[in-house]
Amino acid sequence: MPPLSLVPSVGRSSQAPPLATRAKAEEPIEGEDHLGVAPPPNYCWGAKRSRTNNNNWRDWSNLDDGPLAAPNRRCFLNSFTGEFIQVDLPELLDHELLAVTPEGLLVLFHDHNHVRLLNPLTRHVTELPPLTTLLPSKHHVMLSYFNIDDFLATGSGIASDDSTVVLCFNRFRILGMAKPGDDHWILLKYNHDGFTYTPLMFAGRFYYVKVDGVMALQICPNQPPRLEVAAKLNMHVSPISEGLHLVNSCGDLMLIHRQTVPLTSLDKSCYQYDMYRVNLDTGTLLPVKSLGGGAGRAMFWGMHCSFSVPLEVFPSGSISADTIYPSFDFTERSLLEVGAYHLLDGHIDRPSGLLQRPNTLVDCLSLSNTVDDE
Repeated sequence: MPPLSLVPSVGRSSQAPPLATRAKAEEPIEGEDHLGVAPPPNYCWGAKRSRTNNNNWRDWSNLDDGPLAAPNRRCFLNSFTGEFIQVDLPELLDHELLAVTPEGLLVLFHDHNHVRLLNPLTRHVTELPPLTTLLPSKHHVMLSYFNIDDFLATGSGIASDDSTVVLCFNRFRILGMAKPGDDHWILLKYNHDGFTYTPLMFAGRFYYVKVDGVMALQICPNQPPRLEVAAKLNMHVSPISEGLHLVNSCGDLMLIHRQTVPLTSLDKSCYQYDMYRVNLDTGTLLPVKSLGGGAGRAMFWGMHCSFSVPLEVFPSGSISADTIYPSFDFTERSLLEVGAYHLLDGHIDRPSGLLQRPNTLVDCLSLSNTVDDE
C-alpha cells in the first residue's frame, strides 16, 4: 500500500499532515488516479508536462490568479513513484480536518458537531455519527469553539472489516468506532502511560504503546471491542526522558525508541533512536539497523505521523538510506539541529536551515508530516 503524502501547497505557508492511501505502485495511467477511479476535473499530475504545444506566446492579461488564488488546493505526493497531484478541496472552506487515514480519506468536522469522511480524489462524502455521541458531556462545551489542538485525531482509520471507522482522540485517551449509518459511536477508553505520541492504524488495526507493550484493538463480530498485548517491550522506558513511537515502514510495523544519551562528539546528538521491527506473529521486538528496500529506504518521522520512502524514486544523493529525518515538530530538530539520524552508526546531519519552509527536498518532506498542535 504505497503512501500518497500531503505536502505543502504552492503559495501556502501552513503546515499539513501527511496523507496515505492504498494506491498502486505502477506508473499511473493517463486519465486515471492510483486508486483506479476517474479523477475530478481539477485533478492533475504534477509530474506530467505537455510536450506537444510549441506555441510560446501567452495572453498574460487574461490569465487567472493561478495557484496563489487557490487556498484549498493541496498537493499529494506518491512516495513510491515520486509523483504528485494537485487537488482543490472546497470542503475545507467550512470543515475542519480531524484526521487523515492510511486509506487516503479525510475525516472532517462540520458545524461544531458533525463528522464526515471525504475521499479527496472522488469527492465522495460519508456521514458519520456526531461527536456528542462519543465525547463525555463535560467536553461538549469545547465543540462550540472547536480547536484542533484539543481534537487532533491521529491514529484514526478504517478497520480490517472495511466498514468500521476508528476515531482516536489520544489526548482524551478514547477510541470511537462507528459504521456509516450508525447513530452513535461505540466508546472505548484506554491508558497509554504517557508513552504514545503516535497511535497508529496499521493493516486495519489500531495500535498504541504502554508499559505492558504494544497494544492492539480487537474488533470481533458479536463481541465488544477490546485491547490486548500484541508484543512485549522487554525494556525499561521512562515516560519522562524517553518516548516510544510506532511507524509504518513499507508494510512493516516498527517501533522507534527515542531517548537522551550523553553527548560524546559534535557529530552525535544527545538523542538516540533505536528502531525495532514488531513481530506480530511471535509478539516480540527485533532490533534493526536498516529500513530495507532494494536501494534502501529513508524514514520521514513526525511526532504524530510518519512515512518511509525508497531512494530510487528521488534524485540521487538527495536522501540517505537507513536514515531517520525528524520533522519540525520535534524539539531536537529546532533546538539541537538534528536534521538526520543514521541508524547504522548514530551519526547526525545538521539541517540546511531551521525555518519551516521547503528549502530542499528533505525540508519539504519533513514539513509535510509536521503537525503544529501547540
